[in-house]
Amino acid sequence: MDSTNVNIAQGNFRNGLNCAQSVVSAFTKQLELDDRTAKRISSCFGGGMRMGATCGALSGALMVLGFAKGFDEFTIERKTNTDNLCIEFVAKWKEKVGNTNCREILGLDVSNPAERQRGKDEGIYERFCPNCIETAVRLLEAYII
Repeated sequence: MDSTNVNIAQGNFRNGLNCAQSVVSAFTKQLELDDRTAKRISSCFGGGMRMGATCGALSGALMVLGFAKGFDEFTIERKTNTDNLCIEFVAKWKEKVGNTNCREILGLDVSNPAERQRGKDEGIYERFCPNCIETAVRLLEAYII
């Protein structure tokens, strides 16, 4: 199934944006969010925050989900609803990808410069990241569109 958002996100990644930026930037028009702001605010989340932690595509997706469905005025109900939405989203991610951790998904330590280079040299990012980006975007489309 063709998806404009997937195409935008994949193009973003091919053009050098990290996974988080690629996902967040794909939804800027729908969220009425400034594209420059979206790219800047998500720029530190690629590569699992550059330490192999939570996948950047998943982090970006959670930013979009929070922007679209989160709360800005606290009530216990609003917070609980947002918490439950996040938990459900991450569970669906795990069903599709198998792991939330960038280091585990890629099989390398992105915090190590030599490993990061190996990821580039061996095409590891091109092999795994586009699937994570597409998964994030398609899950978001099910939740917010």
